[in-house]
Amino acid sequence: MSIFSKFKDLFDKILFISKFTYVKNKTIRILASILLANLSVALDILIIITFSNILIGEISYENPLILLIIDFINSYQFVFPFLVIFRFTFLFIEKTNLEFLALNVQQNLKNNLIQQVFEKKNMSTSDIYYFVNAVSTAIGQFYKSFSYFLNYFFQSLVYSIFLFITKPDLFIIFIIAGVFIVGPTKFFVSRGKHYQHISFNEDQDLNKLIQRVVDNLFIIKILSTIENELDRFKNKTTKYIQAQKYNNVFGGLNSIFPSMFTILVLSIILVSFDVSNLISLEFIAILIRLFQSLGLMNNGVGLVLNSSVYVEELYKFNDLNPDINKESYIVNKSLQPVVEFDKVNFKYFNSEDPIFIDLNLQFSENKHTVITGPNGSGKSTLLGLIAGLYTPSHGSVKVNTENIGYVGVTPLVFDGTIRENLLYGNKKEFNDDYLLKLLEEFNFFNEDKINLNLEVNNKSLSSGQLQKISFMRSLLNDTKLLLLDESTSNIDTLSKQHIKNILKTREITVINCTHNIEDFDYDERFIISVENGLRKIQKFV
Repeated sequence: MSIFSKFKDLFDKILFISKFTYVKNKTIRILASILLANLSVALDILIIITFSNILIGEISYENPLILLIIDFINSYQFVFPFLVIFRFTFLFIEKTNLEFLALNVQQNLKNNLIQQVFEKKNMSTSDIYYFVNAVSTAIGQFYKSFSYFLNYFFQSLVYSIFLFITKPDLFIIFIIAGVFIVGPTKFFVSRGKHYQHISFNEDQDLNKLIQRVVDNLFIIKILSTIENELDRFKNKTTKYIQAQKYNNVFGGLNSIFPSMFTILVLSIILVSFDVSNLISLEFIAILIRLFQSLGLMNNGVGLVLNSSVYVEELYKFNDLNPDINKESYIVNKSLQPVVEFDKVNFKYFNSEDPIFIDLNLQFSENKHTVITGPNGSGKSTLLGLIAGLYTPSHGSVKVNTENIGYVGVTPLVFDGTIRENLLYGNKKEFNDDYLLKLLEEFNFFNEDKINLNLEVNNKSLSSGQLQKISFMRSLLNDTKLLLLDESTSNIDTLSKQHIKNILKTREITVINCTHNIEDFDYDERFIISVENGLRKIQKFV
């Protein structure tokens, strides 16, 4: 693919993603920054010429407009400080506008992506974190970098036009010399993009490794594999930082090379030839500013190319994650089994490996069914499909109730009162006596008096109390189908027995994914096995 084709492809994707960010007046704000940047360039030129006029007492330009402005400033010298103030005011507004634009893009993109998580219904936890955090932040930076690139491009254009009009012969000589910048610039950009690609891949692997460590802190400690995990983590961070360093080195070289080249050529000319009658002080100052802008434009190109990989990721998010088929998840209250899987296929977004293929399964009503299987066999995914959190790519999942409860290994408890935590998501009204009776039934506190307004969080309660809140919340929501995912793994033996007895008194359907089947009295059992990457679910007889 040619360079033109690559930029056209990138531009098409930018237009597509621009609609996805939902930030109003993005184009107007970018154009406003370009206008402000070029106004600051015009003022910059005037300030340089005025300084030269004040210090030397003359200017080398014969342009009538320039002479008119300089005469005006000489007549009203109090105007000169205001030019300086206006220049830096324009720069401040321009940069602040672009920073705010990047933040607005991040904000809207995060909100949009988190909404997409619930609508697409096929994303893993790691992908959710990656897109909502890393990609949205990088896209915001992309817009800022792209805007800076346009700013410096037009700034360079304004400086070039001014120098060409005022000193065409000298300017053409420097432009011819500037051709030598093209080769190194192309090399620096290419190497920077190469190391950014490496950095991007290493960053993804690093995030996966962090999740692996966080998810397995207990087992890592118990099995004394801390040193192995630390070595693996250090090795991965070293590769990531090394790639980032090289990317920064080539980005820095790309940014400073035009200015360095210009000053080097100027210094050689000044020490080798008598050009005092040809080159003025203001010409040198504006020429240096031109090549500084070219350097910053080069740096902008590098930043745009660096962050373009995230544009590709976001484009892929929409391209590979089509709208769900809402008819694949069906609530049918007359359905005889409480849950029915009919030829279900499912795989996570951005994954080539299917979790389930042609899955047919039924769960009986008002029965307690346990599902066992090795880690990674798809037990939690199966519960997600039943709850409607995930949606099959083929086939259908049918349930006969919308009153579904869930208790997982990590319960949801937020900073708030006991009452607020118990009634989270509940639209019913409960009096205090009913809630206190339920707390007593679950043996939540040993004290005789329980204060429902007591502020609690996931640090002030024990793991057993956290799980009990999740169980009580599900029952308060008039749950007909209760989904459990390692729900008693952090509870003491006495509490497990207590919860088991409470569940036996409720007329509800329980589908329970667990490694500890001895914790429950169950009616049916399914076993998930994995062979050659394919999962099979069989009823245990």
